[in-house]
Amino acid sequence: MKQKPSDPLVVGNKKYYKYKIIWEDIVGDSVLATHNEFKNMTCAEIHTECWIFDKTLDYIYSFASYHTDNGEMEFGDRNVYPRSVVKKMVRI
Repeated sequence: MKQKPSDPLVVGNKKYYKYKIIWEDIVGDSVLATHNEFKNMTCAEIHTECWIFDKTLDYIYSFASYHTDNGEMEFGDRNVYPRSVVKKMVRI
């Protein structure tokens, strides 16, 4: 049975929806490696749960913590993802 997405976070007249973003992150190291070890190196698939602050043609802006005071909102644990690294977004 499919779970219903959570209600949006509402501050003032703005709604923020919670998502799971599945994205590809670079992987690097500074050790010596053989040809085969290098060829077997892959990017990391990262799963991030967050609220979406904004989406543009090129970027997705997210936050995972926040504070409100007198209707003013402050955002924490912020990220900006290039859309080219995002594999999937699922509203949760």
